[in-house]
Amino acid sequence: MCGIVGIWNLNGIPIEAFGLDQFTDSLAHRGPDGRGTYICVEANLGLGHRRLAILDLSPKGKQPMAYAGGRYWITYNGEIFNFLELREELEGLGHTFVTESDTEVILAAYLQWGESCQLKFNGMWAFAIWDRNERVLFISRDRFGIKPLHYFFDGKHFAFASEMKAFLALDWFRLEFNPRMLALAVSNYNRVEGGTEDCLLKGIKRLHGGHCLIIRPGKEPQIKRWWNTLDHLVAVPEDINQQAEQFCQIFFDACKIRMRSDVPLGTALSGGLDSSSVICAMHQIRAFSDNHSRLSSDWQKAFVATFPGTIQDERKFAEQVVQHVGARPTYKEMDPTEAVENLDQILFSFEEIYDIPTSLWMIYREIRKLGVSISMDGHGADELLGGYHFYPYAEMRRALVARPNLNRFYEMRATLQALYPRFDIPSPGSILRDTLTQGLKNNFLANSVRSLGRLGRSCLFPDYVPRRTDWLLVNPQVPFFPEWEADKSQLAHFDSLNKQLYFDFHYRFLPTILRNFDRCSMAHGVEIRAPFMDWRLVCFGFSLPASSKIGGGYTKLILRKAMQGILPEPIRTRKSKIGFASPLVDWYKGRLKAFVLDTVNSQKFLQSDIWNGSLIRQQVADSYAKGDFLGASRSWQYIQAMKLMQLFADKSNQTANKGRN
Repeated sequence: MCGIVGIWNLNGIPIEAFGLDQFTDSLAHRGPDGRGTYICVEANLGLGHRRLAILDLSPKGKQPMAYAGGRYWITYNGEIFNFLELREELEGLGHTFVTESDTEVILAAYLQWGESCQLKFNGMWAFAIWDRNERVLFISRDRFGIKPLHYFFDGKHFAFASEMKAFLALDWFRLEFNPRMLALAVSNYNRVEGGTEDCLLKGIKRLHGGHCLIIRPGKEPQIKRWWNTLDHLVAVPEDINQQAEQFCQIFFDACKIRMRSDVPLGTALSGGLDSSSVICAMHQIRAFSDNHSRLSSDWQKAFVATFPGTIQDERKFAEQVVQHVGARPTYKEMDPTEAVENLDQILFSFEEIYDIPTSLWMIYREIRKLGVSISMDGHGADELLGGYHFYPYAEMRRALVARPNLNRFYEMRATLQALYPRFDIPSPGSILRDTLTQGLKNNFLANSVRSLGRLGRSCLFPDYVPRRTDWLLVNPQVPFFPEWEADKSQLAHFDSLNKQLYFDFHYRFLPTILRNFDRCSMAHGVEIRAPFMDWRLVCFGFSLPASSKIGGGYTKLILRKAMQGILPEPIRTRKSKIGFASPLVDWYKGRLKAFVLDTVNSQKFLQSDIWNGSLIRQQVADSYAKGDFLGASRSWQYIQAMKLMQLFADKSNQTANKGRN
């Protein structure tokens, strides 16, 4: 896991070593264990790499790495978890290896199979391979976009990097924010930004997961979709117990190959079903595995974020899991004072606009401080298996309108009530009135979350307030997902729940969540591994019917059945869900208040061309005067956007001044 960059001066200007060094070292936080650069003088191309040493800690594992007598050069961020099996296969085909790394396996696989090598890999990655002989740059991103890749092309330059902020180090790059993307980010509660091609910075594009990019001299970048989950679905048994048995086998192997490491492992443990399943599977694997598969023997560290005195605190659940597997726990209290003191660093590290990311940032900082650089986490399970509250809510509505079924309605209502026992669940009459009023029967999927924002969230979450769009002066960018449009014909046989899950997994929620966790973990050089995102498990999951995911009063039913006898029963059968967030409203009452008021009263905020600063200032002041801290917190994304723009401008100016000196 690392930070990668590359520049190709298509205008014939030579690569300057100093400029490439600056570009590379802008990502030092992603790779604190080493650095390297490569310049192809005859092509005016440079590659840079900041190393987070996980496999083959020796100097042989450093990058950029050459292969085939220097014909191929790679800079690579990620892990190929099945590299041992691929290495053995490639050795049988005549390839030899001088390192113990997965990086060299990628190079040999590319030489052997070309672009088809991508289908051989089980892992998470963003890599660039330069073919010196053919003058071709090949860039690939993993199936689901777990690892990031941004690029810039203007005909004169082609550049890529793991993060947007890295481009500020390039002397020819001009910092300019995209107003419509900013408007989307501050106003869009559907969380689609991470799945879009456009970014907050003008000119910067995001290479989508499951895509590769090829660029040659005199040609524009050619982007190909190399992966489509729908092409790899499998036949599953009809009996849910047999389904659970197969699910368990795949999940355990996904965990096992992700335990391959030459450094210690840890787990960011919430006490919820997903992260608990991961650490309990690791416990079983280590108990019954030999020591010949490069599995880390130091895996027992559990890191738990705590929120004492709040409903978000899950320490009592995490403690049960810790005791069950014999883990060594670290409990990190989320201190708002500490968060505010580090706010500039947190927001610049995060480089996006979302809810305040302090809790994520601080727990991964704690993990790194205690000598761990890998966290085995539970990402992807909610979007794959229907874990969020709006999935049973949507099933309730379907059971009333789209496909009337009162038994299913009351089953889903009970499931939803168990998820959030503190809140009132909408009555059949209120759901039916809202659904019919909005005409959602004929366009259900497109409007389900929109309706939820009007009715479901207000009923389930009294402290939820949608983001304000009436504060905007520009229209938000309209997200467009061409792959989703192309997939619709293949999705025709999917049930409604799986259609919604497919969209959320590939385009809406999960890409943004993965982006958020990547920035907060890699800000401290911590690699996240996510067994639920093993492509085999994803394909199996999308081959299952809705009844295997939400049923019997549970969400993620198949996972609960698969983990019977492995998880502590109170965790396996726990129905309530809390989630991992920061108590923003509480912080608006005190710790953030001065920062909020200073920002909304600043001239730059008031003179914004993107939002109505005077209106926001007045409504924040009115909310504070009434003690309405929830209303005041509506302003957060606008304040975050203002701060991020300032931080980026300051960094750009520092780089420019350094270049002049």
